[in-house]
Amino acid sequence: MSHEKTITEIQAMGDLAIIPVGSLEQHSHHLPVSTDVILAQAYADNIGKQMGGFVLPCLPISTCYEHKGKKGSAWMGADIFFKMLCDIIINLKDQGFGRVVLVRGHGGIFVMDPVVRHLNAMYMPELRVCLLDPIIDITGIFETMGEVHAGEKETSLMLHLRPDLVKMDKAVDFLPDVPRNYLQYGSVFQYSPEGVWGQPTKATAEKGRIYLEACTKENVKYIEKIFALMGDRAY
Repeated sequence: MSHEKTITEIQAMGDLAIIPVGSLEQHSHHLPVSTDVILAQAYADNIGKQMGGFVLPCLPISTCYEHKGKKGSAWMGADIFFKMLCDIIINLKDQGFGRVVLVRGHGGIFVMDPVVRHLNAMYMPELRVCLLDPIIDITGIFETMGEVHAGEKETSLMLHLRPDLVKMDKAVDFLPDVPRNYLQYGSVFQYSPEGVWGQPTKATAEKGRIYLEACTKENVKYIEKIFALMGDRAY
């Protein structure tokens, strides 16, 4: 991992920094609360290998109000997270990193959007920030439709990356009969008693491996497209 390098090695890496952002939150009975941290780091590390960027260690705590109700979930206020993330990125800019990719490893960190808009508006072209949602729709890999949390996709990725942390004997399937935006109105446990929104029993390590490789290719294409779009112009 590039954050294990020395300052001399990092100095030669160029102007790209990649910040994975995860969340410490419940993932039912079969996955660890660090699932989003592990996955965000994996996405970022793969992108860094392809693009040669300086990959920071994943920020493990963000916002996950929708997982209130079980021990182990931790979050901070959106206003605090906004300021913290801005400070980190401006610090990187001052060190010579002119391009920053934020890898959103938990879909519920909605405050990342205004962070990116604010920084680009204030600092382009000296600083350009790209927000990446690494989890993309790829047909032909997964069976489940409508997965939101701790389902076939996340479980497959964890079986590929950290099988030692997965307890498949405790996995249960549950697909609530409401859309995802209902999480605006209550905890996930209001709609799913076990905190699952998907079908983890259909997960396999091979699905996770194939998906991660496919995501990396598409993620790199997206990042290159966004930076090309911004170019060297002011906001």
